Amino acid sequence: MLYKKNIEALAKRNPRLAQIIDNTQLTGRYVVAPSQRKDKLPSLIDIKFNKNFYNNIDPYRVAEQDIKQRKLNVPDLAVFLGFGLSYEACEYIRQCPRARLLIIERDPELLKTVFSTHNCLDLINSSNVFFAGCEDIRMSYPVIFNFFNMTANMYFLKAINVIEQPVSFAVNKDYYLNSLQMVKEAINQVLLLYGNDPYDSLLGIKFTLRNIATIIDYRGIADLKDVFKGKPGIVVASGPSLDKNVKLLEGLREKAVICAADGSVKILKHHNLPPAHFVTSLERVIATSYLFEGLTEEDVKDSYLAACPVVVPETYANFPGEKIIVFRKFATFEWLDIKKGILDIGPSAGNMAFKVLEYLGCDPIIMIGQDLAITDDLVTHAAGFHYGSDKLTEKDLIEVEGNYQERVKTRPVYKQFLLHYERDIATYQGTAINATEGGAKIHGTQIMTFKEAIDKYIKEDINTTSEIKKHLKQIKHKEKERQIKETLKKLYHAKDFCNKTIDICNESLEKCAVVEEILRCTDVAPKGEDYTAYKANMKIVEDTVQKFATNDFYLILMHYVQSIYIKVVQDINSIKHKQSDSPERDVLLLLKYKELYSVLGSLIKKLLEEFDISIEIMEKFKVEFTERKVK
Repeated sequence: MLYKKNIEALAKRNPRLAQIIDNTQLTGRYVVAPSQRKDKLPSLIDIKFNKNFYNNIDPYRVAEQDIKQRKLNVPDLAVFLGFGLSYEACEYIRQCPRARLLIIERDPELLKTVFSTHNCLDLINSSNVFFAGCEDIRMSYPVIFNFFNMTANMYFLKAINVIEQPVSFAVNKDYYLNSLQMVKEAINQVLLLYGNDPYDSLLGIKFTLRNIATIIDYRGIADLKDVFKGKPGIVVASGPSLDKNVKLLEGLREKAVICAADGSVKILKHHNLPPAHFVTSLERVIATSYLFEGLTEEDVKDSYLAACPVVVPETYANFPGEKIIVFRKFATFEWLDIKKGILDIGPSAGNMAFKVLEYLGCDPIIMIGQDLAITDDLVTHAAGFHYGSDKLTEKDLIEVEGNYQERVKTRPVYKQFLLHYERDIATYQGTAINATEGGAKIHGTQIMTFKEAIDKYIKEDINTTSEIKKHLKQIKHKEKERQIKETLKKLYHAKDFCNKTIDICNESLEKCAVVEEILRCTDVAPKGEDYTAYKANMKIVEDTVQKFATNDFYLILMHYVQSIYIKVVQDINSIKHKQSDSPERDVLLLLKYKELYSVLGSLIKKLLEEFDISIEIMEKFKVEFTERKVK
């Protein structure tokens, strides 16, 4: 009964891990034996290696002392290597109730044994506890990534406490060391996802604001949610392997939903093939718009540009066909609150194509041309790609596991795309097929040729074109009018909020100056009234960050300032993690708070300029729209 409750609870949080544990046969390797404590609290023995995870006198005391002796200045985030009898994790949470834990266990038999004898429901059901492991750690990457990608965890990525269960770690050392490498890789990807350049984020906001008229005028992907449930979808990317099987797309336009990354549009034309139903685009650079230059209306007949509005306006202008708006999971689009459909899109147009097809309900999703790798002779794209192949040298490349070769060459940015695919596929409820016929291995996909995939999954007409047209709704004039008015209100409010936030930053910088002066005059050793004044002002400096914990800050500013904001708060928590409370520590913290408030203030001033321009554009659009109504 205990086991059934535990495994059913885990299946709701991590179904893949629960299935692995449930399919594991018990060999008797682990014995849960009563200890000498009065309550007979059990210990855990590994018969194979003749090791007791705790001791027979007081097993919980061993775990308690282990956690207590660790320096937990910032206990918010912990990675546990090994589960044992859960005593370490339970004691950690007892000492730090708000902590978030990632528990990685190598052996599914250990978990099955423990789940059969222990009530672990509090841990399993807690939204603050994630379980991973029991297989090739590469397969646990999506769970590990999602743990560190939690908003509450991002600020502590430089203040992680690693807790090794001594016996588990000794027996499975290589696995846990590889797990730490996977943790590091996941953290790096989280940081990449949130950017390291606020000016790059500003471009996304700038173009979104410039594209508001387009957003209001065109329909959204929301109209097509689950329209093709259970029907096959095809992602067409522009990798070099596309040359092998692109011709097989002929005749499939009414049998599947074809979604092409922007770079593959001209490749399809190069092969005299009909256009894809949807073309994804999300790069905020002018070069993306050139991918559509020279195309005619006939070239993209019954094809829809499903772009994220962070693209330059020229991208919309250069595409001679219909448009569909697809919002990315950014705070800016939540703030706009124009119902177009928000998808959790990865960093590439290929990643976006997969998510679009998933949103439409497609199953299976078949990928072609998604090499995420370079050929041995350094070819990067299929024939007909607008820019040809990139010029690369061996020093630009790294290696990853291949579909048909043990290792293939790739670029760091392609690996980023690959890792995001693995995350998306881990949560996808259908069958993902990699029919690229070359390139890098995407864990979680089935590998087969495109012809095999067609023969197995694409058999009947689904009238794709007419179904798309039937479900796309016309936007009423009154609705557009309402959206224009509401957007203008939001823009004026955002401008006012930015000015108030700049004032908060300036006030905080003044308090930083007061603390600096006290510490300077007292040689970083204030006493008496100086100490009282220093502590009071330092508390104001630290508490000011809490003023940013508002919905307006998140919706209006966070996407823009997140790279600097998250980085500095991580540095602040790292300093607190490594050093105990002291004036010397406060000197280091003060430098970070000054950086935070001064950079935030200057960044927001630049955003204010964009809001002024956008207000002017929207006021003009409002007049033009009214005139359009009169005509």
